[in-house]
Amino acid sequence: MITVEDELFGRLEFDGVWSRPYEIEIFNRKVNVVLIVQTFDDDPISNNQRMTFLEFAGSQKSIIERVEVAALNYYLSKVEDYRACFDRDEVERKAPKTCDVFGFGELVELKQIKIMYTDEGRDREVGFVFDAVFDEQLGVGVLVSNGVVIDVDVQDIVLG
Repeated sequence: MITVEDELFGRLEFDGVWSRPYEIEIFNRKVNVVLIVQTFDDDPISNNQRMTFLEFAGSQKSIIERVEVAALNYYLSKVEDYRACFDRDEVERKAPKTCDVFGFGELVELKQIKIMYTDEGRDREVGFVFDAVFDEQLGVGVLVSNGVVIDVDVQDIVLG
């Protein structure tokens, strides 16, 4: 495993991806997640990724609030489909029909924040990967571009 001390990202380890532990507040609680800086073919971290991280760090509270609301709205748009997958005794626990942002936070767990690779001069993208009790296989992914949520779907939008 390769380790570097980056002046912006801090201590990063490379084991297929550059990563480090990262603490963030989401759904009104502090959580430890994995911060991933995506690179390809041993390319160095790009200036665009550095700008992405700076933008995220500087606007973290407002970006996180947008991510929370977007993920909740995605869930609510599909809640009937999720409910159809559970037995009567687990449906209210795993896929309640109504919940607010903080109630929704009990249904998901943020696992990764990914500083996506984009070419210089392109949009700055950050991905959020959530595990979810209502969809244990596919979870939820939220993609933020230039500080705005542009897509919410299963984790593959960020992982793939």
